[in-house]
Amino acid sequence: MKVKFGILSLALSFGAATLSADDNTKGIDFYRAGMLDEAKTVLLANLQNEKVNNKAEACYFLGEVYADLNMKDSAAYYYKEGLVADPDFVFNSIGELKLGLKENPNQDTAFDGFFTGKNKKNPLVYIAVARAYLPISIDKAKEYMEKARPFGTKTPDFFVLEGDVLAAQKKIGEAASCYEMATTIDPECKEAYFKYAKIYTKVNPQFAIDKLNQLIQLDPDYTVVYSELADVYYKNERFTEAAEAFSKYVDPENSSLNDLARYATILYLSKKYDEVEGIVSKVLERAPQSTALRRLNMYITYDKGDYKTSYDLAQELMNNGDTSRLISRDYLYYAQILAKNDKHEDAIVAYNKVLQMDTSKQEILRDLAEEYNNVGQYDNAIAAYKKFIDNGEDVKLSDRLSLGKMYYEAGTSLRTAAGAGPMAEADSVKMIDYLKGADGEFAYIVEKLPENVTGILWRGRTNIAMDDPENPVGLAKPYYEQAITMMEKEPSKYLSSLKEAYHYMGVYFIKKEDYASAMTYWQKLLQIDPQNADAQRLTEALKEYI
Repeated sequence: MKVKFGILSLALSFGAATLSADDNTKGIDFYRAGMLDEAKTVLLANLQNEKVNNKAEACYFLGEVYADLNMKDSAAYYYKEGLVADPDFVFNSIGELKLGLKENPNQDTAFDGFFTGKNKKNPLVYIAVARAYLPISIDKAKEYMEKARPFGTKTPDFFVLEGDVLAAQKKIGEAASCYEMATTIDPECKEAYFKYAKIYTKVNPQFAIDKLNQLIQLDPDYTVVYSELADVYYKNERFTEAAEAFSKYVDPENSSLNDLARYATILYLSKKYDEVEGIVSKVLERAPQSTALRRLNMYITYDKGDYKTSYDLAQELMNNGDTSRLISRDYLYYAQILAKNDKHEDAIVAYNKVLQMDTSKQEILRDLAEEYNNVGQYDNAIAAYKKFIDNGEDVKLSDRLSLGKMYYEAGTSLRTAAGAGPMAEADSVKMIDYLKGADGEFAYIVEKLPENVTGILWRGRTNIAMDDPENPVGLAKPYYEQAITMMEKEPSKYLSSLKEAYHYMGVYFIKKEDYASAMTYWQKLLQIDPQNADAQRLTEALKEYI
């Protein structure tokens, strides 16, 4: 079995007498995994635990946590407390100097004072100084790393540092080789596995997953790794696997609110709604004002189709919560909830809020257009839908059909508003413009799908609206004739539309006094709809003219 030289075990060899490096291991594991809040919680608890003798070590890593959080005063406090606990634990002194490096990077003389006596050939001291420089000067970090090399290459910590330096230079392959070397020296160097996985998270997620699973096989009880594994799955939208991994890390009874909120989010994205509701309920008991959990509650009820409850939850979140913490997705759900509850004016406001917060969400222009249309704001509806189509992303022929229908509704609404009286000239012109827009969209559909009956029928309806109702010139006639020819091949499939087409043709020929042709269509209508009152009455009346 290879001897392990972890940073703490070596550090303790020249510090005051202590119990075991394992006293702070969990907190340190959290820190090295980048889980700063979790590390802080554990290490602070250790400072209050009388059984933990290595207070200097706990203080040092607390100082590192706060330094990484850019909370310099807190970091300085714990470095100082660490020196009070054990003046010989040199890492706290290095931490204090590190805090001033950004403003004064030329601290070589001060650092050199640590490389004397028993620390003269201690690689961990050089490594600690190199790490202090790494965020502000890769060159200085490399300088101290090279000073450690002559007596540091038997420790995994040296190769982890070298990997970090190379990773900072975007040299992913070389960094990976260094992390691999660290695991060769110490097959249980968890930090190396972690960092190996992290650098491949974006470039090769599966490789990162494999490396983390190696670490799990090494130590199945090393719960921190499950959080990292869940994160990789999450970022790659493998939500079910993310939920499974995170379930092995989180404890619903004792985990932090942040972890529980994260777990609930992953469960929600995995569509495990019953499990989510259980977590949400527990968290809301502890933190009833939690924005993250209240939003999930709203999402879940909407997705389950409970629109009334989701509306109540949405109102509570939007009107009584901290709106500064609301995200664009919250407003998107809110808009959808409002729409389902027939609050169309409010839905319009919410959809526009989404677009204000996130301009990339252009796909919601389609939904916004529908809401404008629902309240009769036809110009806004058409403008929004046209903008969506012009963006050219995920545009379907059904979208062109919807836009055409909006144009049609806008046009026919003007005729309806005029009633039986004559239309104002301006309204008449506007109506024709709308209907031409509709006809253009339906013509586009027919061009793309010549056998599409729907597009042809809508051209017919649109041209009826453009024609003179009292003395039609037959603008719709060729479209209904074309549609009839196609529909009569499968009459049962198009029964309702056939009735519409026969009715139009029958009326048209009566107005043109072509009674024989009119009779033909009314008889056809009676064949498929024997109880049609208009067809019955007109076939009898037409007998007198034929």
